[in-house]
Amino acid sequence: MIAAAVGSVFGGTGAVAARFLADEAGPATVSLLRYLGLLALLLVWLLFSRSRLPRIPARDLPALVAVGVLQFGLFGWFFSAGFTYVGAARGAIVLSTVPIQTLVLALLAGRERFSMRKLAGMAMGVAGVAVALGSDAATAGPDAWKGDLLLFAAAFCTALNSVMVGPYLGRYPILAVSLIATGVGCVMLAGAAIWSGEAGDIGRLSGTSWAVAAYFAAGPTCFGFLAWTWALSRVAPTRVTITIVLNPIAAAFAAALVLGEAIDLRLVVGLVLVAAAIVMVNWPSGARDDA
Repeated sequence: MIAAAVGSVFGGTGAVAARFLADEAGPATVSLLRYLGLLALLLVWLLFSRSRLPRIPARDLPALVAVGVLQFGLFGWFFSAGFTYVGAARGAIVLSTVPIQTLVLALLAGRERFSMRKLAGMAMGVAGVAVALGSDAATAGPDAWKGDLLLFAAAFCTALNSVMVGPYLGRYPILAVSLIATGVGCVMLAGAAIWSGEAGDIGRLSGTSWAVAAYFAAGPTCFGFLAWTWALSRVAPTRVTITIVLNPIAAAFAAALVLGEAIDLRLVVGLVLVAAAIVMVNWPSGARDDA
């Protein structure tokens, strides 16, 4: 759980990096740079660890490719595109609906039991997001709803991935799963960048933007993703996603310090409601906590 918490804090700062880069490059380019950096770091890890990658049976490859499409291709584009319309703190609160979406998917799949506590928690989460989205309604701009929908879609991709990837992390090392999924995502994003004409944005990035992109790849993406994935391999998805309450908290403070975004009372109230909802719907009932 500590690893998941650290990953969530780093993920919050990733929202600030994405918002900063949104003014200089398109979403496919930002995501491509992010995941190319991750892929390079994973390859360095493979080289220095002298690990031998396992042979993955053909029957499991489609699922791992699907993880790459979801978590690196679609999520990456939705994430970066969303922050072209909204601020980091607002966007991070929308992204924090991942645990609630994970619960809904688990309920639909019959992997979670329905309870009034969970229903109340989901209602509280929806209320919290509504309050938070109204915090900057006057300054968000007419297209802010597009960013909200894009980031909600990004959250759905992560929720679906959290449910899908668990069994494969139990069979194969994190490094092997990450290399395959990241490679798939990079190919997908490279195609999107070329098709949209965004590839030329790379040559126009400033030195500061390159530094932010490097941090985006190393901190929130590499370290944050590996910490989160390691936790998913050892703890149930609904337990791990409790820690995502730290994501918008980190994003709000980092956005205030780096981007000068205001933190008003409605944003704080919305954040508290969402955090309480996540804990409520995912807290184990009468079960001993995992170590």
